[in-house]
Amino acid sequence: MNRVVLLGLLLAGCGASHKGAEEPKLPAAKPEAVDALKDAGRSVRLGAANYERALERIRAAEQLDPNLWEAFYDEGWILLKLRNPAEAIAPLEKALGILPTNAATVQALGEAYLSANRAADAAKIYRAWLERPKSKDDSHVDQIRVALGAAYRRAGKLDEAIDALQKALRSAPRQAMAGALDQLGLVYKAKGQLELADLVLHRALEIDDKSKAAAEIWNNLGLVALERRRDQEAFAHFEQAAKLDPSLTVARRNKAAVYLDCGDYTRAVEELKHVTHTDPDDVDAWIALGVAERGAVNLQNAEHAFQKALELDPDSADALYDLGVLEMDFEKQPGRARVELEKFAKAAPQGHPKRADAESRLKELAKKPKAGDDKGGGTTQ
Repeated sequence: MNRVVLLGLLLAGCGASHKGAEEPKLPAAKPEAVDALKDAGRSVRLGAANYERALERIRAAEQLDPNLWEAFYDEGWILLKLRNPAEAIAPLEKALGILPTNAATVQALGEAYLSANRAADAAKIYRAWLERPKSKDDSHVDQIRVALGAAYRRAGKLDEAIDALQKALRSAPRQAMAGALDQLGLVYKAKGQLELADLVLHRALEIDDKSKAAAEIWNNLGLVALERRRDQEAFAHFEQAAKLDPSLTVARRNKAAVYLDCGDYTRAVEELKHVTHTDPDDVDAWIALGVAERGAVNLQNAEHAFQKALELDPDSADALYDLGVLEMDFEKQPGRARVELEKFAKAAPQGHPKRADAESRLKELAKKPKAGDDKGGGTTQ
């Protein structure tokens, strides 16, 4: 049975493509493992509610046939869909070890590395794939060159990012150039060359300014406008991004940031409630919602938002700091504020921008009695 066909049975319509890959000769798949993988495919086609069942059958297939790279790929793909990128890394690495030429596995593993803040590792596998012997159909080259540029940018290697993206621009067809220009604009933004970033992003929009994919370009253009202190222009760009792709919650989050900067907490709350409804796992959105609710003096709602963020990420330094500020300055609960700020001090990296303020607050709180200084005492968590 064709090894590529196996994966198509599971992820038909999910965007995975393996056409033209120069695959090494692999042993024939064991029929019982193939059956387990087909069973997983049926579960996937029933929707996300059945992904856990699919994972059980995929892992059974892996046990039955440790060389079935499709099973390891599929496990990683589902874990990415379930927003567990750290867990997706191991099966995707296994799949790539079995079949190192497969572009879809490289792209999925790169996505997992980036989501886990391992940009250098993502760049390494992209570069290795690009340096492999060329196949007859290298339809993924331009995409992976753009991904390499993005990974270099995330890793802080800006000159390498420019080189990778310029190579992509030299070879990419016109319809694929918008993505490369978008990433190049972000590199120039990271270098502080804001006028050049604005120019490059506008060039990307000359190619594509109305598709769903263009929403991210509009959003990035808004980020550049914010850094140029052009808040109204930035807001208009974020608004256009949200119109083109209502599921792009980062655009609404950025709109809310403009409202927060202007002190318009009510409108910021409206935007952020939409974000948390659309994406209830967005930790940053819950934190921003808490800040907006706090600014609107909806203190109970603010505490609820910060607690939701901490349910998703108990070590979120920003959520701990903002909850501590809420308890100290608004709720007037110094004991509970001390608890949250001490957690912040343990969780926050040394260079966190709020560390100095948190340490100052803890010194102030240390002067207050530790026992019985709060109504009800203890922490709200």
